[in-house]
Amino acid sequence: MLLHEMILGIILLSQSGVGVLGNFLLFFYISTSHRSRPMDSILAQLALTNGILLLSHGMPMAIIYLRKHYFLGNAECKIAFFLRRVSRGLSMNFTCLLSVFQAIIISPSSSWLAKIKVRVPKFIRASCLFCWIFNMIVEINGTICIAGSRNSSNSHKGGIDILYCYWDTVFVEFVILYSLRDVLHVGCMVLSSGYMMFLLYRHHQRVQYLHSTNLSPKISPDIRVTHTILMLVGTFILAYCISCSFVLYKIYYIRTDFWVMNVTTLIILCFPTICPFLLIHIDNQIFRSCCAPRWSKCRYF
Repeated sequence: MLLHEMILGIILLSQSGVGVLGNFLLFFYISTSHRSRPMDSILAQLALTNGILLLSHGMPMAIIYLRKHYFLGNAECKIAFFLRRVSRGLSMNFTCLLSVFQAIIISPSSSWLAKIKVRVPKFIRASCLFCWIFNMIVEINGTICIAGSRNSSNSHKGGIDILYCYWDTVFVEFVILYSLRDVLHVGCMVLSSGYMMFLLYRHHQRVQYLHSTNLSPKISPDIRVTHTILMLVGTFILAYCISCSFVLYKIYYIRTDFWVMNVTTLIILCFPTICPFLLIHIDNQIFRSCCAPRWSKCRYF
């Protein structure tokens, strides 16, 4: 085993292990919380899908580098790749839903979004269910072309070696469908984030006016949550754009340079690793500053 492979395996194993632990803590924290919040279902499923992504993508890569053993057969590769693709799509879906719903929730009463603000909690579970069904249907077709890695039958040109599995045939139709889905979600994130940043700017202007009148307003829980969601969305979009550039390089310049895949994997796994700890931190911070002093329920999501 080469030194750089062992180091890379340890990094992937540590990143995946920390991320799985964080998402488990977030899922457990939400499940055992006695506070009823509309966005809890999105956060719980975001934690679940992030954990699945880390287990189905990061762990196999780490085991390959640490053991140098291709332990997945054709069936196992199909399952791992299917879980990886579905969880990645769901992570994007739920991050987008979180951003859009938060933009609706913090919209002022004079906005046209205020008319649907009351109805938002009713659409959350239906939207989450639709995301699960849609991603599972879309990813089934792509999984058919996956086979066990480094088999003699997988030496066809035009495929993509993803180290622990082999993507035998990359259909242009699937790539276009995946790209349209990703562009749609990223576009919604950018629009909702831009709208929230505009609302935060207006809030900042009002806070400056209140400070000029010798008042000391506190930051509301909604503003804290909005800051957190903007950080999450920004992290996701940044990681997505960087990983896409490496993926395009891998597709259009078919090479055996596995550094491209390694860098892409590390970048993709950054978001599901950071996400739970950021959400747990902001939730505890809001609870201490808002809910605890009044011993009341705080419905900031």
